[in-house]
Amino acid sequence: MTHPPTPTLPISRIVPGNNPREFFDPVEMAELEEGIRAVGLIEPIVVRPIPANDLFEIVAGERRWRAAKNFFGDAYAMPVVIKDVSDAGDEAMALIENHHRAAMSAAEEARVAQRQLLRNHGDKVETAAGMGWTPDVLERRLALLACTPTVLGALTKRQIQLGHAELLSGVPPDMQDRVLAGLLAHKVPVAVLKAQLGQYARRLGDAIFDTMQCAACPHNSTRQAGLFADSIGEGYCQHPTHFDELTQQAVDAKASTLCGEYPVVHVIKAGDGFAPLHVSAEGELGVGAEQYAACQGCKSFGCAVSAMPGSYGAVTHSLCFDAACNSQKVARWRKASKQAAQQALVNNENPKTAKRDAQHAGRRQAPGLANASADRKPTLRPANQTPQRVIEYRITQWRKWLAAALMAQPARSHRVLIALVLAGRGSDLRATQFEKAFAKIAGPGRSFHADPREPLRRANQLDADQVGRVVQAAIASAAFGVDTTNLELLLNYLEVDEARCFRWDATFLDLFTMSELESLATEVGLKAAMGASFKAARAGKKEAFIKALLNVAGFAYQGTVPAFMRYPRQASDATLDRDEDCASSERPEGRSDPEAADEREAQAAVG
Repeated sequence: MTHPPTPTLPISRIVPGNNPREFFDPVEMAELEEGIRAVGLIEPIVVRPIPANDLFEIVAGERRWRAAKNFFGDAYAMPVVIKDVSDAGDEAMALIENHHRAAMSAAEEARVAQRQLLRNHGDKVETAAGMGWTPDVLERRLALLACTPTVLGALTKRQIQLGHAELLSGVPPDMQDRVLAGLLAHKVPVAVLKAQLGQYARRLGDAIFDTMQCAACPHNSTRQAGLFADSIGEGYCQHPTHFDELTQQAVDAKASTLCGEYPVVHVIKAGDGFAPLHVSAEGELGVGAEQYAACQGCKSFGCAVSAMPGSYGAVTHSLCFDAACNSQKVARWRKASKQAAQQALVNNENPKTAKRDAQHAGRRQAPGLANASADRKPTLRPANQTPQRVIEYRITQWRKWLAAALMAQPARSHRVLIALVLAGRGSDLRATQFEKAFAKIAGPGRSFHADPREPLRRANQLDADQVGRVVQAAIASAAFGVDTTNLELLLNYLEVDEARCFRWDATFLDLFTMSELESLATEVGLKAAMGASFKAARAGKKEAFIKALLNVAGFAYQGTVPAFMRYPRQASDATLDRDEDCASSERPEGRSDPEAADEREAQAAVG
């Protein structure tokens, strides 16, 4: 039986094509040459014509062509099958041919799969079918493209196993090459690499950020576990730096929301040596109920948010950030509790003595200890550290109150001017505030400059009744220039009454965090006045809480002044020795309504 002859072409007219195989194993090539030497070339190679010249390009069979060329030379008549195929068909045929002969590396297959997918406009079903693969095989090969070119090159040259590459595909690119160098240097097995990578991975179950964004991430081990035989398991992030960045962002966001609740919000990080110091009313380290209420308004009261593995985002509430102050308050409460217990024991043993003592309790008690024998519970005068923002607000208000008092008390203000000039503090008068007051009294005009001619012209135009008020305004401007010590001195000298000056409003309450507002409400009696409704208001948002605090039926807002808004009382030579006629005529207590109206007008004049 005769067969049609197989067409042949001289090897010199055949050139390599777009072979997906990049690596030709020398041992396997030697074995193939030995086979050709023994029995010749059994199967023809597939070629396609190259337009515009007399050459043919290999579609499938480059290994056989190389072996025959090495053994027989360029003149050898190479058996061929000639096909007219497109570039896409050429690469697909080459892949199938290589896949079913000497195995291509997975890296080589991955690159071909990527090119075919691009040609098929991203259609994975069509790509897999055209390559003779299942969709799962295609997904596994495409996933390897997360490896760096260096890792893929090592896999192509069989320097590492497929398991190594599968594990490295989940590692950040900037780490892959460093890990690869270690693998090649120490011949690390796949199992050891898996264990080592697992030590650096982060459990997605511990994340406090939204992990929906991680579903399609190449560093998500769950994705690898569904594709590869070798992975560190499901539910791990293999990009610890990115995981830590997302965690820190979530922790910072949580801390930011707590800034409206506490004066201090501390983020706990590894290595900062932070040790939480709890503060409470009762217990071994208790400070008492009244002091604890004051602590809530202290600048050192707060919470901590964890950025530590295993407790990401955990919040520790009710902390003190002033250890020295806390120790003093705890010791003070212990001492008071001990004294109260001892007094109670004496009272139980001597009821008659206790009754007599109770009648003179105010004289017999130690300073700051209130009627401990009556209920056997010690009561101490609470204290805390006022936040700086509140101190700044207080100083601003004190200056306004002093300016109004200087406007309303001419005789005393003239003496203040004399004292300031004698003390060399004439520079405490402030031109900016004076110009504003001048404009309110005399009407607007051009700004004043160093040249006194224009100001003198304006002053000369003043009515007689305006001159006195303008002079008062000039003196009152010193309220905005004196330092804090002299500010307190002058407040005392003019006997400024905070109850007449202080105003409850949303601007004032907005200065405080929620814990500070609770402390303030406790101090002034707002909490008690609100009763059961306080708890619900406290649990709401700050704006609503402030509104509730400003609308408590029956509460005496006028005249109620928080302790921290009062200036410290002091006995001064100026107060003791001033002219009695001046003192009796301008003393604030018992002023009539017209006098109060004058004060309001004075306050308006100085802003």
